[in-house]
Amino acid sequence: MLSNSFFLAFFCCALISLVAWVISLARRDAGVADVFWPWLAVASALVYLQSAGPPAGIAWITLAAIVMAALRLSAMVVARTARAGEDRRYTEIRSGWGPGFGMKSLPGIFLLQGAMGFVAAIPLSVVMTRSGSLLWADNLMIGLWLSGFVIQAVADHQLAKFSAGDDGTGVLKTGLWRYSRHPNYFGELCMVWSVFGLALIGGGGWTVFSPLLMTWSILRFTGVSRMEHEMPSRRPDYPAYARVTSALIPWPPRR
Repeated sequence: MLSNSFFLAFFCCALISLVAWVISLARRDAGVADVFWPWLAVASALVYLQSAGPPAGIAWITLAAIVMAALRLSAMVVARTARAGEDRRYTEIRSGWGPGFGMKSLPGIFLLQGAMGFVAAIPLSVVMTRSGSLLWADNLMIGLWLSGFVIQAVADHQLAKFSAGDDGTGVLKTGLWRYSRHPNYFGELCMVWSVFGLALIGGGGWTVFSPLLMTWSILRFTGVSRMEHEMPSRRPDYPAYARVTSALIPWPPRR
């Protein structure tokens, strides 16, 4: 039964990615991928939820949490796009890939994202099918998730406020960004690992490859490394900021 759910969840992720790609072609904006990204987890969760018996409380709590996160992230990306246009990352990819970007973006961006979204959501296959009442460890994981959500939301708000008055060369050094160069990514990782924690409590330790993949992606593929590589060329004060500020985990600035 679970194997059928995996197949259906994968199909849903692929379908969502295909819809996002079609919209991106119509709008000439590959950043549409970021609007649809969090809904891959929601779709997967709904598939896994219907594959079990009566859902436990932790399943409903987790579903409500990821829907809330999806709504916030999608709204933020839509607002950012309306203000500044296509995200710089996708504009650079578009330029680098040359002619035929639209067709290249289907496997290279959208289907790849769909596959990663499917893998990232695999711990939900355990969480959504758990039975029994809440445990004390569940409360710890829910607290970690909420902490990550608040950190990411506050960091994104501070960055949006800073970007609205920035000429493209400044460095955000206040608020959460005084203690971490990437507090939004730190918040996201807190949420990723807390969902795995909920799966682990339900016997889903085998899904550890999912948060490991997401951690690698955030640190080395799409997130921190990419930002760290390009920042000094656009923002001259960034190297000095980086020397005294933690890369990821919030920590008091070094002297």
